[in-house]
Amino acid sequence: MDLQLLLVLVLAVALGWLLGRYEGRKKYKQTPFPSLDMLAGDRQSETMQTILNMAEREEALDLQLNLGTFYRRRGEIDKAISIHQSLFARPDLDKKLSAEIQLALASDYLNAGWLDRAERLLLELLKGNNHLKAKVLAKLVTLYEEEQDWSSILSLAGEAKFLKNNKAIAYACCELADAAIKQKSWRDAQRYIQQALKLDSHCVRALLLEADMAEIEGFPNKMLASIKEALSYEPSILYVVLPKLQVLFESRHRPDELERLLEQLWQDHPMPLTLHSYAEHVAKYESLDASIEKLTHFIAQVPTYEGFSLLLDHLIEKGDTLSLDYMRSLKHIMLQLQKSSDEFACRQCGFEADKHHWRCPSCKEWETFVPKLAYTQRSKASSPSNVRIPHAK
Repeated sequence: MDLQLLLVLVLAVALGWLLGRYEGRKKYKQTPFPSLDMLAGDRQSETMQTILNMAEREEALDLQLNLGTFYRRRGEIDKAISIHQSLFARPDLDKKLSAEIQLALASDYLNAGWLDRAERLLLELLKGNNHLKAKVLAKLVTLYEEEQDWSSILSLAGEAKFLKNNKAIAYACCELADAAIKQKSWRDAQRYIQQALKLDSHCVRALLLEADMAEIEGFPNKMLASIKEALSYEPSILYVVLPKLQVLFESRHRPDELERLLEQLWQDHPMPLTLHSYAEHVAKYESLDASIEKLTHFIAQVPTYEGFSLLLDHLIEKGDTLSLDYMRSLKHIMLQLQKSSDEFACRQCGFEADKHHWRCPSCKEWETFVPKLAYTQRSKASSPSNVRIPHAK
């Protein structure tokens, strides 16, 4: 009897131990690491503390790294810096993870405006850690853009393969060329322009600077070729180059050539900017009737304040009595218009301003700021070749 009782007790203890182990495993599986989504809820502080208490577990290091990044993206830079600094101070990290934490901390400093600290960390990372080289270089470019340190960006030109599709180096050359032109350092300006075009053959600003240099040197054909090439890549810069084109063609007594160029631009890129430019030219050198017809047809489809104002100017100048139906059409167009004091907008992020910027002040992208009149652009032209054919002087 005693032996049977003993056996029952042993079996009970064994079953209890096995059941407890099973439940423990089950509980562990049902309690995963807190995800970043949990931080968006009402228990952020509790979740964060849970993560910090798990610091000895290898998986928690990655989680804390991502946690800091999460806070940076939310704009809570102090929290991001605190987390990444505490991780970076740990002596037991392997080199790869330590480099990733260092990059995250440099990004925190960059967002906080502590550019000197960020630069120091990034330059240290650049000496090694090839797996992060592209990211480190991109951060350095952003940092130097904020400082407007164009020479330092240019020093990274040898790493262009790691900065694929990054316009910053070519535009740094443009900034330096622009400064050289203002200082009348013609050789330096030419050198920077050619370097920009070598880095990015479609760099619109470099082409316009090339046209400026051709104008200074007295080569009108080269100037015209550079402007046409720039327009083929970005027709929205017509508002910048049109005054130069008008002076050039008028000095040659060839307004018909400019009319053909503007007409072709309008046909290839039917947007208000190209239409208004073409219509104004037609009114000046051909007839008001032709200009009125083109404007009436287009702004009925895409109303713009500028187009409507130009049409009214032409109608007033012509002086004819308008029919009732035509006046109703004008009223319908007018009701659709919403005048805005901001004339330019970034097609990347939508930021608006009353003047042009080569680099968007908001999203920091190059060559995305265009006149609002270019917003209805619908290009029919095929993509031009990547190869530039030098124009003979």
